[in-house]
Amino acid sequence: MMNSKEWEGACVVDDVLYYHDLSENVLRAYDPKQRCWSVVNGLQDFLVAETAGSFRSRTVNYGAKRLALFFSKKHDGNDTIFCAEIALERRQGGEIRGKLDSCDGVIEDVGPFHLVKFVSVTV
Repeated sequence: MMNSKEWEGACVVDDVLYYHDLSENVLRAYDPKQRCWSVVNGLQDFLVAETAGSFRSRTVNYGAKRLALFFSKKHDGNDTIFCAEIALERRQGGEIRGKLDSCDGVIEDVGPFHLVKFVSVTV
């Protein structure tokens, strides 16, 4: 079942694989214990409003029950990389919910670029 979706730019948080599915504009989760993919609920409005039209994205483990979603889009005519901090919660029955904590542009007017590798650092 792992190869049922392309999951480039994915990360693992609390033993679950997460990635932003650009084609359907949802955050997906693969739980190896249940051996199935699911959609992370609670982020639909944010993803539709902010990441629609994004041409690149990466998820990064941001600590226990948290991930950062980096995505690029045009903002005021400039190519801009944004970072969304998302809290994750596993509910009874296995449902995973996401809650947007913040979303900000982190690099603006970057010109041609490739998102290659993102890591989180805690100081």
